[in-house]
Amino acid sequence: MNIKQLKKIKLDVREDIKNGEDPFKKIMGAINLLKNDEALELINSFEPSPLYSVLKNKGFEHITNHIDGGFEIIFYKTGNYNNANNEIIDEDWKNENNFNDDDLKKLAHCKETEIDVRELEPPQPLVKIFEIIENMGADSALSIIHERKPIHLYPRLKDAGFKFLTKEIKEDLYSIKVWRN
Repeated sequence: MNIKQLKKIKLDVREDIKNGEDPFKKIMGAINLLKNDEALELINSFEPSPLYSVLKNKGFEHITNHIDGGFEIIFYKTGNYNNANNEIIDEDWKNENNFNDDDLKKLAHCKETEIDVRELEPPQPLVKIFEIIENMGADSALSIIHERKPIHLYPRLKDAGFKFLTKEIKEDLYSIKVWRN
């Protein structure tokens, strides 16, 4: 595949990030609309490392370039990609994870690592979480302490092939367990 021949669809999310908005749905919407002869040219203020894993699982590779004011990342299709089966749907994520008793038994036997992300500024909690889980083995789990229910994390975890369980400990305190599917 010659990447230079692909039509580039540009999406600059720096203003979204500056305004405190999470651009993940906007990015996934653009990815879902790409045709076979198109690539997404994402302009971001930071390198979106967790996004690389999510899109790799959807058949995308990337080229990252450092530019003034951030990064230019070109995402292009490399494998079979069925747009209809990979759309991000805005749903109630507590029911979306669909784990069963076997999943809970597996979680009970996992070796846990715990992190507290309450003091980190966005997008650092997401970056830190993906740095850890990308290297986790099948017998490991990550226990996250967070100040809110991280609804923007859930679709990323699902797309990257992870299961998760969120428990509200008290107001403004959540425990999230993450393990490999």
